[in-house]
Amino acid sequence: MTKNLTFLLIVFFVSCNKNSSWINLIPEDSLNGWHIFQDDGTKTGWRVENNVLIFDAKSSTENMLISDASLLSDKKYLNFEIKFDWKIEKGGNSGFMWGVDENIKYKFPYQTGPEIQIIDTETYLNPESVQGGEIETNNILNDLGKNKNFLGAVYGISPPTKLNVDNPAGEWNSYHITINHKINRGTVKLNNILINDFPLSGVKWDSLVKISKFNRSDEYEYLGSERWFGFSKNKLGHICFQDHPGKAFFKNIYIKELD
Repeated sequence: MTKNLTFLLIVFFVSCNKNSSWINLIPEDSLNGWHIFQDDGTKTGWRVENNVLIFDAKSSTENMLISDASLLSDKKYLNFEIKFDWKIEKGGNSGFMWGVDENIKYKFPYQTGPEIQIIDTETYLNPESVQGGEIETNNILNDLGKNKNFLGAVYGISPPTKLNVDNPAGEWNSYHITINHKINRGTVKLNNILINDFPLSGVKWDSLVKISKFNRSDEYEYLGSERWFGFSKNKLGHICFQDHPGKAFFKNIYIKELD
């Protein structure tokens, strides 16, 4: 009887904690478990070398207005924590998204998935040094003093509360991001320092979206008819590393589901 009870308790404990382990998202030094957004067989730019995920397509912003080669997880996630190390080259720009919908009616993952910004912060001191040309330069110029597009921001929505905790371009940094719809809270830690804390839905989130570009659905014709109508609407969706100008590197990518 005692042995049976012990066995049942062990089974119950394992069952309740089956999603509590950190899972390596770059297993076997490969892209297994990942695919390029709406890939038609012609999109490239991602590879894995020595367990480091690398993006080096160096696509221009102009080309990215036509097609997107961001990297999506095959699996969809709801509530999770994710940790990864990243670095970008000088003037580079990338990002991490969640809640991405790959439906063909959307042309880009950022039409649905909010983004945690990755950018060379030196570009805020010298906007013309950013890769991607005039569009990216104007994004920075229009954001000076607001920091809604700064490193660690929920892009266009929630600026970071701390600005000077990053290592410079070419050096490794670490993110620890939590997305938990159960308690309506998202957080970003940069190099173990909490720099952003934001809601995921509700009145406060809606008010932040309302004053952002994601509420201007009469603009941005290149997005197609769906514009921003699907933005942040999906709790369950793909996670995503962004296709953006500048070479980007990611390693030690681990995720833990919270359900």
